[in-house]
Amino acid sequence: MIKPGDTVRYLNSVGGGVVTRVDGKIAYVDDDGFETPCQVKELVVVLPAGHSNPVAGAKLMFDQEAFDAGKSASAPTAAQPAAPVSPAPLPPVEETAHGNRLTLSLAFEPSNLKKLDDSTFNAVLVNDSNYTLQFFLAGRNPDGPEWTNIYQGDVGPNELIDLAVFDHSTLGRIERIVFQAIAFKSDREFEVKDPIAVMRKLDLTKFHKLHCFRPGRFFDSPVLEFPLLDSDRFQKPV
Repeated sequence: MIKPGDTVRYLNSVGGGVVTRVDGKIAYVDDDGFETPCQVKELVVVLPAGHSNPVAGAKLMFDQEAFDAGKSASAPTAAQPAAPVSPAPLPPVEETAHGNRLTLSLAFEPSNLKKLDDSTFNAVLVNDSNYTLQFFLAGRNPDGPEWTNIYQGDVGPNELIDLAVFDHSTLGRIERIVFQAIAFKSDREFEVKDPIAVMRKLDLTKFHKLHCFRPGRFFDSPVLEFPLLDSDRFQKPV
């Protein structure tokens, strides 16, 4: 378990630093003087808190150079091509009675409900339907003319996925959002849906108001939820 004082490396990018604090699923890493919020699952401890730097030649808990070298050594060469591997078949999707109509929501989970002004917020996309979606979410500060891509990828039927983590200094990036997607089923016949395009302004003052966070249809813990589609119908801002 990651704790303050641990020296960590990023799993999915170069660099790392010392953990200054941990707030739920979010750890804050001092990376060359900048405190960077990261999900705990995207970090690996290379030196636990309270341990001194290893002497030359000592083996670290996580050796980045050895890890990278191992990946290179295990990669197939031109003389020894890797044998093709057939992917394991996916289990059939269990469809719901209401899922042939698209219901989508964008929810924000606070890391510290008691101190919203100091909290971070994990953005989650909820796909309450029998369809797979290929989508992207972009945001824009109303003072700027350009959009910034927040997330692009797939979300499976009846699935929730994490998109990004924001704090109050970065929420302005999504004061206006655009969500676009296409819906399909990969393993059975389906009704073709129109391409989805939702553009709206989010009320950022709600991120400071405790009564705006509450459990709902998809969450047992309090969240701030912005419906996008409800049974194929576009939802007005709330």
